[in-house]
Parts: sequence; structure tokens; C-alpha cells
Amino acid sequence: MSDTTPPPVPPTRTPTGPVRLAGRLWFGSVVVGLVAVVLRVLDREGPLSYLRRTAGELDAGLADADLETVALIAFWGTVGALLVVLLAEAVLIRPFLAGRGWTRWMLAVLLVLNLGSVLLASAFLTDDSGGLQFTFVLLVVQAVLAAAALLVALLPASSRWFREARDATTTHRP
Repeated sequence: MSDTTPPPVPPTRTPTGPVRLAGRLWFGSVVVGLVAVVLRVLDREGPLSYLRRTAGELDAGLADADLETVALIAFWGTVGALLVVLLAEAVLIRPFLAGRGWTRWMLAVLLVLNLGSVLLASAFLTDDSGGLQFTFVLLVVQAVLAAAALLVALLPASSRWFREARDATTTHRP
């Protein structure tokens, strides 16, 4: 026995303007952050030599191989932290736009981690050239875009849309 009636298909909901704006801001944030990381990795010799010098000043007894290891760990650890946060944000954009309200709170937690990774990058991915460092500026722009996206996602209009999405998926039984 089988029923020929197809299962109900939930209606497709399109995000409201503020939710779409928040999604675009988060996507732009991730893109800007990835560009900053790629640029820093392509031009990594300045920060690596700065890290080697700094480690040498902190402990003058370290061998050159140890200085190199410390610099590489600091550099690639910071790049890895940035990439993990950016990729986690990128993965959550789609469920956010699908109306999953919990993603706003996960993205809020990731924003805190994002700000921490930008501070870490300011310490380990910059050098002592003295000028304005393009990678750091991009990372600050990325963090500002992510913060703006969170603010827009928490606006009352956005919250209403997420609440309506949640109410549409719950079934009430008599």
C-alpha cells in the first residue's frame, strides 16, 4: 500500500531586505578577509624576518633554526586561526539566509573570535616597516563588515523574519 499524495513541500521563503543585507555584509567580510590572508601569505618574508628579529631580541641565546621555527609557528598559526574563523563564518552564511535563527548567535561568537584573530594578526602578521600595512587595513575592514552584519542581523525586522520562519516550521497539534 502506498499513498499517491506527495509529501508536503515547505514553501521557499526569501529573506527580507535587512537579512539579505546582513548576508551580503558577511559574505563581503569573508571575501575581504580571505584576500588579506592570501596577500599576506604571498608577501610573508617581511613578517617572518620581523618575527625572527623579535624572537632573537627576547631570547638572545636561541639558535637560528629555533628562531626560524618560532617565526614559522607564529606566522602560520595566526594564518590558520584567521582561516578557521573565516571559513566557519562562510559555512554559516547559507543557513543564516535560509532562516535558521541560531546562526545569528553562532556568528556572534565567531565575531568575537574574529576580533581576537585580527588582534593576533596585528601582532604576528605585520612588520616594522612603519607605513600603513595593507593587510592589516583589510583585516580591520573585514572585522567592521562582520560587526555591521551582526548588527543588521539583530535588527527588529530581521528578528521578525527569523521568528516567522521558526513559527512556520513548528506544527501545532490540537
